[in-house]
Amino acid sequence: MINNNTKEIITFITTNLEGFDIPSIDEFILDYQQINPIEDPVVWLSFGAFICLMSGLIFADIMKSKLNNWTSKKISPLPLENPRTISSWFAFFTGLTIVFVSALSLINFSFIKSLIFSIIISVLFGVTMWKAIKDLYIQLESGTIKEIDDFF
Repeated sequence: MINNNTKEIITFITTNLEGFDIPSIDEFILDYQQINPIEDPVVWLSFGAFICLMSGLIFADIMKSKLNNWTSKKISPLPLENPRTISSWFAFFTGLTIVFVSALSLINFSFIKSLIFSIIISVLFGVTMWKAIKDLYIQLESGTIKEIDDFF
């Protein structure tokens, strides 16, 4: 059952469109500006989010395997700086940069300004979070893990 408000809205829309002379829906649609998919910020936003998601899952799996090896085989989780971790980390923040650039271009920021801002934010977040994860793994290996309150 459709409630009365929905019926009234549908009736209002249909009665208001009857007065307009639209020869063909194809001609009506062609009046709007069409954006190439390579220039569409929503496509780039989706692409960046996909890169972030996949590389984040890969990085999380690498960290999980390091922790499992530490608990079961006593293999040190350090050093973190191997090609798999660095490439997945770099891919995550590359995707984050793409997301920031496309989100800022959706609200009409220029491409260059949004790219510069996005790179600065991604580098700051990336370096800070890498140091925090590395510090956590150093504490894990030494057996002196601090409480979260000690960091603040």
